[in-house]
Amino acid sequence: MGSKFLLFVIAGLIMLSYSTYDAFAQPLQEVNADVIEFDGTFGIIEISWNNNGASYYEVGCVSCMPNLSDTTPENSMILNDVTAFANGDALLYVIAYDENSEIITATQVIMKLV
Repeated sequence: MGSKFLLFVIAGLIMLSYSTYDAFAQPLQEVNADVIEFDGTFGIIEISWNNNGASYYEVGCVSCMPNLSDTTPENSMILNDVTAFANGDALLYVIAYDENSEIITATQVIMKLV
């Protein structure tokens, strides 16, 4: 009976810590991207997002050649030299990380460079 009780307590603690983590992991609901400047090839984009309690964020551009990526503890970043795919769409992303560098949530933004 003692080992079953201990197993039950350990399982309960794991579930409790998981529930606490879920409460912390809030989505990036308000991600905005604005073109500051575009010369027909390269753009300067300001991307901002809601504070979801993350330790830091990674912001990047998939459509850029080469791909761009940088981190910040802030809730906004300016990306330079952003390029688009052939159809004119730029693909950006924001990934929120916790204090253990584990991904909390991520979102992507598709925007026309004009």
